[in-house]
Amino acid sequence: MDQSALRSVIAAVPIPLLLLDREDRIAAANDAARRLFGTGLEGRLHVTVLRQPAVIESVERARTGGREAQGRFQITGPTSDSVYRLIATPVGEGQVLLAVEDQTDVEQASRIRRDFVANVSHELRTPLTALLGFIETLQGRARNDPVARDRFLNVMAAEAERMNRLVDDL
Repeated sequence: MDQSALRSVIAAVPIPLLLLDREDRIAAANDAARRLFGTGLEGRLHVTVLRQPAVIESVERARTGGREAQGRFQITGPTSDSVYRLIATPVGEGQVLLAVEDQTDVEQASRIRRDFVANVSHELRTPLTALLGFIETLQGRARNDPVARDRFLNVMAAEAERMNRLVDDL
């Protein structure tokens, strides 16, 4: 594919793309890349635009290994951080195409899921631990103690109801 056709393809892609020449200068950038990294990208060294060790490493791996290399980097914004996946692919003679994919929402959803599972696990473990302790006590030394048995059964019923409400809420 000639350079003109390659630039047309890069311009048409909706995710940020940067084409690096063999001197690590940005030879082409699409509008999505300009929105993310700013204007005036062409001709600049990629390290002046993407000052990220993961980017530099991915470009080197793609160039020396002759195959796709991936990395992850973060851009700190005024109100929040954004996380990106970078895919560096060798194209043609010494050129590398960088595709940048926003992973912020995916990582945030994963973090929310981990927190949710941890909270639910904790909320279920607390009453389960109490129930198991009372059952063990009722099977052992409180087996023939009607006062303790009634008190423990009331607590067990309350804990079971708490778990039931939690499951209903889920």
